[in-house]
Amino acid sequence: MTATSPGSSPSCWRPRTCAGVSTTATPCASSGCGSATPRRTASASPGDATLVPMTSPVSVPVPGPSPVTDADIADLASAGSLLLALDVDGTLAGFSTDPLAVRLVPGSATAVETLRTLPDTTVMLLSGRDLKQLQIITPYGPVAAPGPDDVRLVGSHGAEPAEADADSDGAADVLTVEQKDLLDRVTTLAEEYATREEKLWVEYKPFSRSLHCRGTQNRPLAEAAMAELRAAVGQFEGVHLTDGKDILEIAVTDMTKGRYLEWFIGATDPDKVVFMGDDTTDETALKILRPQDLGVKVGEGETAASRRVADTQEVAEVLLRIAAARQ
Repeated sequence: MTATSPGSSPSCWRPRTCAGVSTTATPCASSGCGSATPRRTASASPGDATLVPMTSPVSVPVPGPSPVTDADIADLASAGSLLLALDVDGTLAGFSTDPLAVRLVPGSATAVETLRTLPDTTVMLLSGRDLKQLQIITPYGPVAAPGPDDVRLVGSHGAEPAEADADSDGAADVLTVEQKDLLDRVTTLAEEYATREEKLWVEYKPFSRSLHCRGTQNRPLAEAAMAELRAAVGQFEGVHLTDGKDILEIAVTDMTKGRYLEWFIGATDPDKVVFMGDDTTDETALKILRPQDLGVKVGEGETAASRRVADTQEVAEVLLRIAAARQ
């Protein structure tokens, strides 16, 4: 599958449960034992009535994401062409207070290496990080014309596809003068609010600024600073705010993972797609998947995904199963 990058920007839980309908147990008046109060059952005649205990409250599960099944793996193994679009932080890699210290989980690294060499199988790392950081924390670099065995790096939620050619019709986002000015204003505010707590810090990306609170000592103070920053920049026309895990991202373009992935699927038309992600930013991608595709949520939280895994280790296990099944 080959494609140029999209030039579509303006400038270029857990499973929920509910209580079932049931009667409420009350203490037994005669013994004080706290057992359920008996009730009479219907019978042929009043004299034949018998006493049975009342039932205790019952929790009825609401349908939600289920584990990845053997049937899912077999379905992906048989796909004529398969695209695996994978988030990085919290999915292929764990977290660290040093963002450049993380690396792919060994099992996932092995699976990606295998999958990228298989026929009709494309691997994409679709991350909120910029391309420079992706090249540091993964063993892959940007490729101007990705071949069938190349891992596609896509940074900044899709605003930085590795194969982008700024002079082509499918150019990556290039900021206008107005957007650059807006980004400068966002930077000033983000840096100001980052001083509110010792370990708050600003991440600088080509199209956005992010305030991180992971590792802060005074959590209430850090969260208050992030909320105030959100309110302040929310008054700027042209900003796009995304709340993630311990992060507030403020972008001056409207690219999302879902928008980029939807474009890429339309351009390459894979038979099936797997998307795996853990954060709120990944929900935009999970929501655009087609009926034949597989969306996998990593960890807890509400999601549009049909499947859920617990953590990065389970991600690795699923990817290794897919790789083995397609060989």
